[in-house]
Amino acid sequence: MAMDVMAMIKTSLSDSSSNDQGQSRASTGPVQSSGQSRATPSTSSGTPIQHNMSRAFPGMFKNGPRFQKKRPAGKMSQMQFLLLDATLEKTPKPSREMVLLQAGLGRRTINIPEASDHQEIADLLSAAYPKMCDLEGAWMLHKAMGGSGQRRLNLVSPDETGYTGAGLTRACGGKGCLYIMPIQHTLSTDPLPFTASEFKDMPKARCVTCSQSVPLQLLSLHVDTCSRSEPHSGHEDADGDDMGTTVYLSSSDTPEVQTTCPICEEWVASDIVEIHASTCGERECDEAEYGDGSQAQKSERVLGFSDISDLMKTLNERVDTSTTFSICVTREDIVERGLKQWQRQKRSSPQNTLRVTFLGEPGIDNGALKKEFLTEMVAGIERRFFEGGTTGKTPKYSITDVGSHNFKTIGEIFAVSIVQGGPPPNFFMPWCYDFISTGELDYGAVTEDDVADLDLKKQIQQIRAADDVDVLEIDKIVACGYTGPISIQKKEEIVRAVVLHATVRLVPILQQLCSGLVIYDLLGMVRAEKDICRQLFAQELSRKVDSDFLVRSLSPVFSEKGTVKRQRESRIINHLQDYIQDLEDKGADGEMEGEGHLPDAGNENQIDVGKFCQWLTGQSHIPLGQADREDFKIVIEFDHDCEVRYGTHGICYPVVNACSRSVTLPVVHLGTSSELRDVLSKAIVYGFEFGRC
Repeated sequence: MAMDVMAMIKTSLSDSSSNDQGQSRASTGPVQSSGQSRATPSTSSGTPIQHNMSRAFPGMFKNGPRFQKKRPAGKMSQMQFLLLDATLEKTPKPSREMVLLQAGLGRRTINIPEASDHQEIADLLSAAYPKMCDLEGAWMLHKAMGGSGQRRLNLVSPDETGYTGAGLTRACGGKGCLYIMPIQHTLSTDPLPFTASEFKDMPKARCVTCSQSVPLQLLSLHVDTCSRSEPHSGHEDADGDDMGTTVYLSSSDTPEVQTTCPICEEWVASDIVEIHASTCGERECDEAEYGDGSQAQKSERVLGFSDISDLMKTLNERVDTSTTFSICVTREDIVERGLKQWQRQKRSSPQNTLRVTFLGEPGIDNGALKKEFLTEMVAGIERRFFEGGTTGKTPKYSITDVGSHNFKTIGEIFAVSIVQGGPPPNFFMPWCYDFISTGELDYGAVTEDDVADLDLKKQIQQIRAADDVDVLEIDKIVACGYTGPISIQKKEEIVRAVVLHATVRLVPILQQLCSGLVIYDLLGMVRAEKDICRQLFAQELSRKVDSDFLVRSLSPVFSEKGTVKRQRESRIINHLQDYIQDLEDKGADGEMEGEGHLPDAGNENQIDVGKFCQWLTGQSHIPLGQADREDFKIVIEFDHDCEVRYGTHGICYPVVNACSRSVTLPVVHLGTSSELRDVLSKAIVYGFEFGRC
């Protein structure tokens, strides 16, 4: 009832107010024009009664119109689109996307209102892609599932009214890209001029070569194909003939000064030459196709390593540490098992960090297990797949191993061994390394000394010693590819045919081995730096540990000077030095009078300096890098209290931590030289398993 009364009062007041205002307008027009209305602004809203009512009831009587809330604007979603030129099953490659971008069909980011319908979406897409007008509405949207590389395109199904903003938001969620696929048309992919309407919203940059304004997304592609136009005068005579070639450019039109890059010797703008020089060497190395000599020479000029340490530093940086290449093997038949497990590993690549586990041993690979595995693999591969003597070795001729791709796996193992701390396979004959480093066989350079196959060497000796044709084995000579007359006078030609047969038949094996050396781009590095990399493959510079290097690497932790402990420790170090030097002098011939190998242990347990170093550190070779050689130290600690811990006992063996390159020697049991030799020999032969790494 109160609300009804107030409504009636408000109505009556409004009527009276309108009558009063009408009379005032008729009688006071000149006064308002003089500006006196500013002194009584409240009269415009009603009578004093209405004014009092608005003060008493502000919720119902207000001066002026009520404030109305603004309706919120429709929500927008940013979505990425890509217009395809034809029907595809998979997403286009990056190179194909660049072609589409040049044709005005590349990626675009468009704001789509969530309340938009199919026609509004089509209008927005046509504004971004003028070529969509040719489709006449015959297009559908697709999206790709997560992942990398080329992915399968799946249809985004429209609603019964077509595509809507809300439907597209649910379909892509603002992530990924929606592909616009024509249904029955094929759009042109011819490059558009840079002034086309498709590029009007793209940021532009000026090409320093042709001074043309180019869309930023296409500038890199334009720079590769742009050539500087010759200056030309705009002056012509009345007949249209050119009057000269001299032009005068303003300061804004003058091309930027260019400088020769000191690495690749190409002309580059002076203001970016430093940035270019810092990356062009890596780019040339990655893009080089080392199959021909010209590219190898170009890479050689770009790389320019000073020594093997510099080269190894670059190779170490190419190891992909994002994941591991895991190998699990037993020590029994390690070569065959290692090859099989290497080939079965599919989850990662040899490009990744190698991680090795010896089954049945608790050791965790922190570097030493990997080095020992590579040491055993390289040595076992040399015995199993190569043959030769002191001048070098060649691969054994085996079609079975070629068919099983074993030599490709061997090449990968060699590459990983070189780059990740293992021994280099420096046992190849010179002609084999020449083939690896050039990709070609120099037929004129091979001689009889390059034949490693025992049967063919014996055949050559028989041909040399023959004084009658009947002595020659004609079938074997013909099998070597010799097709000339067989006679004593043709000995040299026959021998030459056998030599070429012995080398040429190994070319497919060496080619397969090279296919495994491509990881880390090692093969390209070898072909670019033939002289530096020769020591990694050719048997010219031995990398095996010798007694001098091993003794210099010993770093004993002595007790305080003048103490009895210090005297015992110094005596043990002297005995250890004598033991290492005797291993080098006599161990190879088995003349250490029982010291150096166990009785009836067999040749496989023969101890030399390399095996002793491998027992301590996991490797039997000298590190390739200079920094690695300087950091190679073997910490020797001394245990004086084994009797306190264990009571009276007969013998204790050294405790080795190969990953940290440290060994703890039991002082009580190494008092004399013979005791040290006996304890170390037994520990090396029977204690090769990893238990504390």
